[in-house]
Amino acid sequence: MPFELPKGWAWARVCSLVSKLGSGSTPRGGQRVYVASGIPFIRSQNVYNDGLRLEDVAYIDEATNKSKSGSIVCGMDLLLNITGGSIGRCAMVPSDFPGANVNQHVMIIRLIEPSLCRFVHAFVTSSFTQALILGKQLGSGRGGLSAETFSTFLIPVPPLAEQRRIVDALGKYLALVDGIERDRAELDVLLAQLKSKVLDLAVRSELTERDQKDEPASELLARIREEKLAMVGRGELKSKDVKNDTVIFTGSDGLRYEKPADGKGGAKCIEGEIPFEIPEGWSWCRLLTPVALDPKNDADDETPASFLPMAAIEEGFRNQYHPEVRRWKEIKKGFTQFADGDVVFAKISPCFENGKYFIASCLENGVGAGTTELYVLRSPSKGLYSKYLFYFLASNYFTGDAKKTFMGSVGQQRIKKDYLERMLLPVPPLGEQRRIVERIEEVFNLLD
Repeated sequence: MPFELPKGWAWARVCSLVSKLGSGSTPRGGQRVYVASGIPFIRSQNVYNDGLRLEDVAYIDEATNKSKSGSIVCGMDLLLNITGGSIGRCAMVPSDFPGANVNQHVMIIRLIEPSLCRFVHAFVTSSFTQALILGKQLGSGRGGLSAETFSTFLIPVPPLAEQRRIVDALGKYLALVDGIERDRAELDVLLAQLKSKVLDLAVRSELTERDQKDEPASELLARIREEKLAMVGRGELKSKDVKNDTVIFTGSDGLRYEKPADGKGGAKCIEGEIPFEIPEGWSWCRLLTPVALDPKNDADDETPASFLPMAAIEEGFRNQYHPEVRRWKEIKKGFTQFADGDVVFAKISPCFENGKYFIASCLENGVGAGTTELYVLRSPSKGLYSKYLFYFLASNYFTGDAKKTFMGSVGQQRIKKDYLERMLLPVPPLGEQRRIVERIEEVFNLLD
């Protein structure tokens, strides 16, 4: 006995409560027997705990339905998914349902006493029974639950009047829970909008006061350029990581111009590209000028390192991830490499929009690798403040237009590299970058 029952209740096997327990089959000829209209042919994608969803239901003709008479659905039947990822979903068929048939992935549960239907549905969809179903399924891949196994499940049966009280209470409190969940969803949307607005204000210099003692951002960018060149000399970066670097400056006419950082080429006016004004002491640059895109690590083959599939990265710009540990030789090829301090974000939809971003830290031996659907930005050790870069990439200024550049088929769309190359980054002085991050996190904590 899994637990004690109140006085007046009794345990029963499912088999003692049913007049029918079994699944259907796919008609001979498969989809070729489907017709434009006729008898609904219910498959697992039509079965949900809150009822049947028939928007995309298939249909069979009357002759096929009669040939499958053993799996005809009646009103007040329970339909239970018994295979695949939706195993355990259970729908109650309305009493006035005109009739249907099911395939082999859906089990019909027909009770001897229809008045038990609502209570048995609550039993089947409970976490107690769902755990039993998952524990008893057989096979691999689309492992299934047999009617024979399900028939042996123990079900606690209350007196009929108490069943009605239980079902009424469930209806009341589950409706309350649904309302809370809807309110929470609306609040989450509002919080996301508020946080997006905070980030938008941050990158436009509207969250913090300027400090005249701060070193101008132009000097920071010049120092980053020197360090990147030194890293190329040491073999830590490749020459391609610096060849397209540029400098953006204000001309004597008050307009913004851009020229190659190596001095090999003339300046061109980019005033039309400037999205908004920034304060004195800040500078504009292309996003990839102060960073290296997708750099490589130097580690011994036997070094333990962190490994991150996409599923191990949390959504919502939470800067959280859950790595595995593998030897470097197992992951150094065919994956995206990163190291402590790098800013990493998903480039594929919908992971990009869902905020699968993180700043790498506490990696095994300081290095890691992961899914190829990541972009990695590495700033020199005395470069940009990584948290400022992280929040910039999470801002609507960066993410909003990125979606317009997606390439690839639906479900496999990615941000183009040239979007990163074109993106203009507003760079505050280093001290102000830190103050901006402090202010962002202060406001976020308040909102949370």
